Amino acid sequence: MQDTGFLDPAGPLTGADHTVFWLFAAATMVMVAAAVVLAVRETLRTRSVLPVVVFASATLWLPNEPFIDTILGFQYAADAPATLFTLAGREIPISALGIGAMFFLFTWWIHQLLVRGTPTRTIVVVAVVAGVIDWPLEWMAIHWDVFEYYGDNPSRILGLPVTSMVQNCFLYVFMACVLALCAPYLRGWRALLFLPVLPGCYYAMALLCTWPAYLALHGGAGKPLFLVLAGVAAILNAAIPLALLGIVRERRAAAPAATPEPPVLQTA
Repeated sequence: MQDTGFLDPAGPLTGADHTVFWLFAAATMVMVAAAVVLAVRETLRTRSVLPVVVFASATLWLPNEPFIDTILGFQYAADAPATLFTLAGREIPISALGIGAMFFLFTWWIHQLLVRGTPTRTIVVVAVVAGVIDWPLEWMAIHWDVFEYYGDNPSRILGLPVTSMVQNCFLYVFMACVLALCAPYLRGWRALLFLPVLPGCYYAMALLCTWPAYLALHGGAGKPLFLVLAGVAAILNAAIPLALLGIVRERRAAAPAATPEPPVLQTA
């Protein structure tokens, strides 16, 4: 492989269990269907293009997958039975569609909770549950070689890095807060300006929060230093989104009447 400064996998991952792959793909399709239904429902309810634009922004994550995988030290099985596309020498299976679906579902949900004034504790619980749901799915896929986090990473638990476990919980809070800050200005055609934002949020989390662990991975750090840097990255992955949540709360409390919001979900 060409030297990019990033750690390369020892070789292609093979031996993917087809039954597990299709179970994983089926779960993905359920999430994609749910995301489409929610986007349509919210567009009709709010009479705004914003839900569709947020959905499209989440979907635009897909072509970024091979590049962020290089940073994460992550690869899908080369012998997966259903490859969606190959880009930058990396095969992306159909199950990757679920990532964008989760970005939309949980970001929109948490954003609506935030708009409704839901207590911070409840939002954190929702975010943690959303992240924890992903853990057993990833553990299953890792165990049966559907994908892997490669490299000498001592922070992994059953193959899943601690930094990814924490990031999976609080990434949606970060995305929802960014949406809440942008939403008042996304009227009419300006909503299209949001299209690159959710993929950008993931890159921002990688650069702001997880870079110490990525530095250790690609720099070949020893176990003690790696664990320290991974611990710092895990803390940042929770602290920065929660700090942004506090900023959004303060802005809304300081000027509630001057901050227009799209219609919110109604509860029975």
